[in-house]
Amino acid sequence: MESTFTHRWIRKFRILTLCLIFSGALNIGAIAVVITFLIQDRNDALSYPVPRIGGTKGFDETTNQKLLGAYAELSFRELAALLTNIDSVEEGYRKRDLALSALVSKHHFHLEKALGEIPSQVRNIEVEGGSYSMFPGLSDDQFQAVIRFAYLEKWPLTGQGLFTHLQKSPVPRDSSLEQSFFLSKEFHDLSKLFQKCDIQPVDLVDMVCEGSWQVLEGFVLEQSQMLDLSEERRRRLLLRYLAIQSPTAARLLVQTDFSFALKRLDDKGILDLLQCSIGSDSALVQKFSLELLKSSRSDTIWYKSAELLMRAAGEEMLEPFDRSAALARFAPEAIAVKRVEAPRMPVAKKQHTVQDGENLWKIARLHKVTVNQIVALNELEKETILPGMILEIP
Repeated sequence: MESTFTHRWIRKFRILTLCLIFSGALNIGAIAVVITFLIQDRNDALSYPVPRIGGTKGFDETTNQKLLGAYAELSFRELAALLTNIDSVEEGYRKRDLALSALVSKHHFHLEKALGEIPSQVRNIEVEGGSYSMFPGLSDDQFQAVIRFAYLEKWPLTGQGLFTHLQKSPVPRDSSLEQSFFLSKEFHDLSKLFQKCDIQPVDLVDMVCEGSWQVLEGFVLEQSQMLDLSEERRRRLLLRYLAIQSPTAARLLVQTDFSFALKRLDDKGILDLLQCSIGSDSALVQKFSLELLKSSRSDTIWYKSAELLMRAAGEEMLEPFDRSAALARFAPEAIAVKRVEAPRMPVAKKQHTVQDGENLWKIARLHKVTVNQIVALNELEKETILPGMILEIP
């Protein structure tokens, strides 16, 4: 009986064990299927379909140039996702290297700030549509630093990238974007030039956004070669932006250098300034226009000054233009009243006829003047006088 009982429990134990093994195998299989699908989805997200060169061989014949051309069409986030892709391409480069190149060259990714240093190696690859910088030799740790910077920083861009976004942004701009630009080298050099002026940082941002990146880049290059924080350097920069029709530059020039703009600018510079200021509600610009109207500038300057003043006052320009009427409207105290002065009657001079025995000393004492005064008035070469001479007495 005992043997039968034991045999029965052994059989049950074996069946239970087989069931557990079978159940475990099913679970492992299910987990493997799930993992397979997850890996496939991840690879689909991180890869970008590239054109097959030659039809059947596909990726093996894809070149760096072809892949960079495809990556040029991707967004910043799509390229950032490719920074983990270690598939080989050619010449020792991986997809992540090409994605980084596209980020730097097309989206102005701030690689130096991400790495904390300048990359030790840089190579240039010419692609249809531009040149791309490649960075061979970056380690896995460095790529991890790049990925963290790309995802954690809101604006992981160079000064040029920040400038591009600022130009496209509607006003009021994103304050975080402006703050990031304030920390750039370009803005640092610009603000140092205006450090002695009462200028708001947003005014400088407005001015550079009304120009081009080439103007700002040229200024930074000049400052790196020879640091110049002089008043003259500030004037030249403002005039450069004024020449490209920057309203903010016109206002800042009047604000920082009123006398120079009024007295030293030629007519073309004045006309550029007034053209940029049309529609301005700045009291300082209106004061500047009034001073021009009161000055001895050309008729064209008078007309444009009056036009700006009339628009600011919400009035229409009167034709034909009458400067006197404009002065009477905006500066009646400046109208000069010509006063007719009565002609001065010549003062009658005394005369003295020299008598016998008189000399200059006696005559001067008689009329209470000096000898030198008599000599000078009568243009005498010597102090000798003769009886009968008529002398003018002062």
